[in-house]
Amino acid sequence: MPTGTGRDGEVAEFLRGDPPAVAAVCDAVGLAVRGFQFADPALNKDLAQEALTRIFANLTSGRFRGESSLKTYASRVARYTCLEHLRQKRLEVELDAETVPSSERWSGPEQSFLGTEEHRKNLQILSNLPRDCRELMRMVFVDKLSYREIGLKLGISESAIKTRVHRCRASCRRSAGLSKPIPASRHDRRVER
Repeated sequence: MPTGTGRDGEVAEFLRGDPPAVAAVCDAVGLAVRGFQFADPALNKDLAQEALTRIFANLTSGRFRGESSLKTYASRVARYTCLEHLRQKRLEVELDAETVPSSERWSGPEQSFLGTEEHRKNLQILSNLPRDCRELMRMVFVDKLSYREIGLKLGISESAIKTRVHRCRASCRRSAGLSKPIPASRHDRRVER
């Protein structure tokens, strides 16, 4: 038998553990949680239990103001609990350190090793070139001078510089063991006069 009347009576019955009052709140909570259609039944039970715990804590601390029925309040607490769970899941991102891309050398030791080996091989090839080829390659690729600027500096024509660069590149390719040299451009085919 209900001992209280109105909202205060509903709360008192629930807190005392009156089976119909508890069943009504549990039904409201269950309905709200099922509305989110979580695939895992265990998650549904956990969220319902969390909502009931919050309802009990709020009712015992006097946070329920009685502006709605206890069933409506229970339903709102359950919805809030589910929404809070979804928000947390959105923020929780499991990262595997092995799959996170990084431009740091430590993140790709194999590529770093292969790059270092290739660099050493290229340095060896360049060191085996004649001095004039090394100097020409330095002006083109390190100093970033144009063929015209190099020609003025060395006192020869621009087309002669292009021919020399092509020959130096071909020599590098042969030293690297590349069987097919890259065909010369139309400008590189001119013969120095």
